[in-house]
Formats: sequence, structure tokens, C-alpha cells
Amino acid sequence: MRIGDLAQTAGITPRTIRHYHRLGLLEEPRRLSNGYRAYELPDLIRLLRIRWLAAAGIPLGSIATIMESARAEGDADDLGDDLTVLIGGIDAELDRLGGQRRRLQEMLDAHREGRPVSPLPAELAVAFAELISAEGDPATRREFERERDAWELLAVSGTGPSALFDAATRVLSDPGSRAVMIGLYRRFAALVGADPAAAKQEIDSLAGALASVIAREYGDVGLIVEDAESAAPRVPPMMTVAELVPDRAQCEVLMGVLTRLGMSQAEATP
Repeated sequence: MRIGDLAQTAGITPRTIRHYHRLGLLEEPRRLSNGYRAYELPDLIRLLRIRWLAAAGIPLGSIATIMESARAEGDADDLGDDLTVLIGGIDAELDRLGGQRRRLQEMLDAHREGRPVSPLPAELAVAFAELISAEGDPATRREFERERDAWELLAVSGTGPSALFDAATRVLSDPGSRAVMIGLYRRFAALVGADPAAAKQEIDSLAGALASVIAREYGDVGLIVEDAESAAPRVPPMMTVAELVPDRAQCEVLMGVLTRLGMSQAEATP
């Protein structure tokens, strides 16, 4: 039979057959005097085996080895190992796709329910959305948005324990704690553009207040860990303070917070 007949019988295209020839999966058949390839029944059988293995998910680059192992005596262990590896790869891919589907479903559920589509835990994402939408001062609202973005970065990076997000949710959901945080962030927002020297008293006061809140609300959930040598609390490093907050006065506040928590600027750099 000619290549077109072979392709039609196997349910593929002549181009695919030529590709198999180039890969060495299917030997070139003898040619007739007119130059046409003449395929025979063994060629069709091998081609159908190739298609069967490919449909099972075996990469084309592995098919030749597997077919030869299946025929050769004493290669049963090699064939078993090859198939086991391939099955393991499929299982890993299924796990990846399953996790991807779950995340997409969570996003779709959030969208349909009118909740924010966010990497944050649902309750914390809602708490931030409410906090931001209820704030009338644009400067303070920007600080809340920056705070939310920082928490999302922590969530996406996978470096924050679940207890940390639970604590943040508790802080923003409790009316009393939320009122304290709103007041502190309004003071923080008001420092934008201020001269650090002229605002030193407010900077020191705000740094002390923020450090107290952090120690009280997050001290037992991994945000602050005990330094074995100095017994001073330390905050896990992510970025430099200047990268987090470019405003000079606000930067001084955060430096003061780190100092009160027993952490230096050098430690804040990854």
C-alpha cells in the first residue's frame, strides 16, 4: 500500500508518517520502480502500535525504546521501570492540574459571590476590601492598599504560616483592633512628605505604638521569632525598609519599629 493508504487506515496523515520515519520509529519501506514507497502489513502493525503508545501518553522519544524492550527477552525489568516512571510523571501532572483547578474554582466562586479574587484567605481578603472601601482619606486608603499588597506578596511567596493570616484576619475583623489599626495608619499616612527631624516626636511615638501592636497581635504566630543568642525578637526578612517605604519619615517609623523589635536594617535585607 502507498503512504496515503497507510495513513488513512491508521487514521493519521502522511506527514505524521514521514515524521515517524525521521525519528526512526518507523523504518523506510522499500520503493517501487516508480519511486513510490510500498508499505506492507508489518508496517501498518508497527504504526498502529506507535499510535497506541502515543495515545497512552508515552513521549515519541521513548516509544522506540519501549517497543524494543517489550520484544526483547530479559528486558522486562527495564520496561517496567520505564512505564513506572511515565506513570509517576502523569500522576504528578494530575496533581498539578488538580491544584490548578481548585485555585481557579476558588477564584470563580469568589467572583460569583462578590468577594475579592485574591491569593489571600477569603476572610482576610474581604476584611481588607471592607477596610479600603470604607476609608474616606485617599492617603490612608493608599496605605491600606499597600498593606494588602504586602500580605498578598507573602501569600503568593508561600513564606507566611496560616496562623499569621489568621491573626491578621482577627485584627481586621475585631472592631476594637481594627479601630486601633486605622488610627495608626492614618498617623502613618499623615507623615508623607514630612521632615524626619521636625517630626521626630511623632515618628518615635508611632514606631512604639506599631511595635507594641505587632508584638501583641503577632508575637505568638511566627511573625516574631526569638533570637537564641540575644533573646531579642526578630522579624523574618523580605525587603529593605527603603524598598518597602520610600518616604523618609515613614521609613524612619519602620526603622524605629525594627529597632524596638530587636532587628537591624541589615537583618531586614534578604
